[in-house]
Amino acid sequence: MAAEADLIRNTHRREVWLRGNPRPALALLGIVGLSAVAMAVVVKLAAPPWVFVPVVVVGIVEVVVAGFLAWRASRPRLVWDGDVVEIRLAPFGVHRVPLVMVECVFPGSRSIVEATEGEGRRVGTLILRIAERAGEWQARSTSPSWGSWEDGQVVFDGRWCEPLSPQLARDISTRLLEARRRDAAGQQ
Repeated sequence: MAAEADLIRNTHRREVWLRGNPRPALALLGIVGLSAVAMAVVVKLAAPPWVFVPVVVVGIVEVVVAGFLAWRASRPRLVWDGDVVEIRLAPFGVHRVPLVMVECVFPGSRSIVEATEGEGRRVGTLILRIAERAGEWQARSTSPSWGSWEDGQVVFDGRWCEPLSPQLARDISTRLLEARRRDAAGQQ
């Protein structure tokens, strides 16, 4: 029985449960790229020749930085990796939460205010609940546009991850239950 438990524990694979959404960052990359090209053209036509090279260098740097941010935005938001769940709610940080501390996953939504019209609309979210006994995992800093992590609730904003649906939440919930069963079988 112990050999079977070890086999179950050692045959896990890293599994992406929620993918990122690079589209907003790619839109930024497109805007930065077009503005860099436009700026280079204007400088080439209207400025002294010595200004052209620094403008091109600045444009290249801007495009590289925007491309890097788009790549970071495409990183998975939620990944199961053995006895931990990796949560990414900021471009430059990932938190590895013990699997046993993750209780459930369910769909949600939150209101956002449109700056132009002053009206609110709703955006889909995915909520991952952390056990209350996991005191150190109750809150973390996040990129507010990607989501929030307060009072044991990790909220993924649907605009910065793959399209959310109740079915996706059920699928992730099922995967969580299966992962917890595997983890429990490996600890016996």
